[in-house]
Amino acid sequence: MATVGIKIHKHHKKADGTYNVKIRVSHKGEKRYIDTPHFVVDKQLTSKCTLKDAILKQILNKTLDDYRVTISNLGPKLELFNAETLKNHLRDRNESMDFFKFCHDHIEGLKKQGRKGSAGTLNTVLLSLRDYFKDNTVSPLEINEWMLGAYEKHLRAERKLERLNQGKLITRTVKGMGDASVHNHFRDLRILFKAAMKYYNKPQIGEIRIPYCPFDNYKIVDAPGTRKRNLTLEQIKAIRDCKVPNIGAIPSMN
Repeated sequence: MATVGIKIHKHHKKADGTYNVKIRVSHKGEKRYIDTPHFVVDKQLTSKCTLKDAILKQILNKTLDDYRVTISNLGPKLELFNAETLKNHLRDRNESMDFFKFCHDHIEGLKKQGRKGSAGTLNTVLLSLRDYFKDNTVSPLEINEWMLGAYEKHLRAERKLERLNQGKLITRTVKGMGDASVHNHFRDLRILFKAAMKYYNKPQIGEIRIPYCPFDNYKIVDAPGTRKRNLTLEQIKAIRDCKVPNIGAIPSMN
């Protein structure tokens, strides 16, 4: 059975003399810790480094009770968790979904894997979405078929972009995208959206925060066909059978 409790690590004392109060999550013989926004000093602790501040204990007990209810509601699904995944579930269950933050973290993860090319193209999409929404946060639920249609029109139109360049804000005008660019842009946006679905949805416990993918009902424009550069069989035969006229021997330079 999973349990939760209050924990202060004596060896985690900060330079200013404070300790962060943590929530201990114990499950299947392992322990993990969730940071809280609360900090205490020595006078709020017992000699065994347990919390004695009555007001703070009352606040934290509400959090613990909430966690215990969440664990209880999992029922048999609790066996699907280890201590690490249970800690993440308790910590993030009420987290608001921020698509921009997810994209940024996902892109940084690709950079750490050495996939700078993929990170670069996806970051272009993220910057473009920020231009379109003109906001710092966007829920993935705001990305639907209607938004995709309006966004495609936005991309195809001439528009102004503001970007930081060596600390200076530079404004430039760009032409609207053609079919090939729109196709690639929406392909990369779909990659980001499906990665967000995988991150936020936990079907194994029946938690589906992003219920559907709008790209299932939105047709991305086809990329224009690449002009074939290979020679046809008839062209190869014509080269083979070509009769080159005899222009005579090249005169000697001696």
